[in-house]
Amino acid sequence: MAYTPVTALLRGLKVLEAVNRIGPATLTEVREATGLPKASALRALETLCHGGYVAQDGESRRYLVAARSLALSNNYRADAALLAAGRPVMQRLREASGWPSDLAIYQAGKMAIADTNRQPGTFSVNRTVGSRVSVMRTAIGRAYLAFSTEAQRAAILEDLVAGGDADEREAGDAARVAALVERTRERGYAVSDREFVPTIRAAAVPVMHHGRVLCAFNLIALAQAVPLATFEDTYIPMLKEARARIEAALSEAGDG
Repeated sequence: MAYTPVTALLRGLKVLEAVNRIGPATLTEVREATGLPKASALRALETLCHGGYVAQDGESRRYLVAARSLALSNNYRADAALLAAGRPVMQRLREASGWPSDLAIYQAGKMAIADTNRQPGTFSVNRTVGSRVSVMRTAIGRAYLAFSTEAQRAAILEDLVAGGDADEREAGDAARVAALVERTRERGYAVSDREFVPTIRAAAVPVMHHGRVLCAFNLIALAQAVPLATFEDTYIPMLKEARARIEAALSEAGDG
């Protein structure tokens, strides 16, 4: 090797990897996972927090990966276990409801579609894996945002404001964001009723694992074909049930 590795950088990456693997983690858990001295682990965590790659939850004081970490690679892909758990459930939901769904993760200021069961040419908006949609104007983005931790949400909102995208302008309105988060968490789901696409009525729920949001997934329908009351009374309960099945599958996979 023609150069000396930067030990501090390697140490920081090791800590970031541990936080990502553990989920919301205490300093002790990070220290044990990395084998670093307490002072070194704390210094690395504080540096990563300063850079926006890790955040510390204001309530639990645990550390978690912040939104900027997901922007490290444009080739970021959803975890295989998540897709394996979600795909069959989404397909059954489509068969039962007659309407398609998308599964999306947050990535660098947008929700990135990680999986979808839309059929090309059969819907007014045909998204594919890798398509990127608004956080603030879509149900899938609102669900992810609302059920993120306080620290995650702050990092996402910072990204959205800095990006200057017109579709995300509400991210800078603290009162509107607070109302959206409160309403969504009370309901247990988010809605976007002909707001992002004038013909589309959508609802979305978060998928949670070990207390953190992994992704969100939606159910969409043509507004002219499905009255709002039918959508709320029939399809949203189906969406919630599907979410529970995905979370159960993830837990089972993790315990296996």
